Amino acid sequence: MYYATDLFILPRYMKSIYTFLRLIRYPNIFFIVLTQSFFHYLIITPILKSVELKSALNDIDFFLLVFSTVLLAAAGYIINDYFDVKIDSINKPRKLFIGKSFNRRPAILIHQIFNFIAIAIGIYLSWRVENMKLLMINPLVAALLWLYSTGYKKQPLIGNLIVSLLTGMVILIVVLFEQPLFHPIGNLDFLAAYSIFLRAFYYFIFAFLVSLIREIVKDMEDIEGDSKYGCKTLPIVFGIPKTKSIVYMLGIIVLSLVCLVQATPLKVGDYVTVIYLMQTVQFPLFVMMWLLYRADTQKDFNRISTLVKVVMLMGILTMAYFYFLMV
Repeated sequence: MYYATDLFILPRYMKSIYTFLRLIRYPNIFFIVLTQSFFHYLIITPILKSVELKSALNDIDFFLLVFSTVLLAAAGYIINDYFDVKIDSINKPRKLFIGKSFNRRPAILIHQIFNFIAIAIGIYLSWRVENMKLLMINPLVAALLWLYSTGYKKQPLIGNLIVSLLTGMVILIVVLFEQPLFHPIGNLDFLAAYSIFLRAFYYFIFAFLVSLIREIVKDMEDIEGDSKYGCKTLPIVFGIPKTKSIVYMLGIIVLSLVCLVQATPLKVGDYVTVIYLMQTVQFPLFVMMWLLYRADTQKDFNRISTLVKVVMLMGILTMAYFYFLMV
């Protein structure tokens, strides 16, 4: 038998789930899953298959690897919000969850549980690929996220570099657990490993630089709350105009990197690939820099931050494009 009050249980329950998903930044979590899955199934697996090799991780192991990465990222977002309640109450009051929708004590408990599970998975996977040195990756990531949240994010550039490095590591972690790549047998195995490492390097640099751009733009967006609570981010230390110049420089580096990638297809007359990269990556970057030139309000910087996230997504989707070129 159902009662009228039961009608309100599901909406409240669903609202709590949605609030939690927002707390752990579910769009960013989706990016992590998409990036690692694409790189594993659209780059590593086909290249290994071309030389009759298999991945060191079966589907279950790979799922665990992605799951552990997601848990570490979610724990990082939780602990970041945990220490940023006062700042966020100024910078983004509508996205303030801890202390409002979630109590502080359960939040820190969830953070610890997520890290514990991620570290346990890392130990298991290190044993599976027979390299116990890899078990240090997840504790190191958890420690860096803690240090970032407790102090480094308030310092100029170092906090931005930590987040950007960890963003790039999302790709490198997948490669590190493919241990046979580090011990190739014969020329074909070596060429396959080289091809994977080269692609991993390009995507790592791209993810690192685009993430660094976004982190700096976010600092410009949050300058009001950050300055009130003693943060020393780049916009506070150097001012908005100089910080914009740093972003322009990073944008030019990314554009140059894409031009370098375009050089090979251009030589063989593959103009479709050149135009594809121009439309999906280079054009949004040009728009971003133009909008940045005109930006002077929090809303402007928020719009630019969203556009940079689109650039990141377009970069991830290029893996699917290059996969269909190979098959």
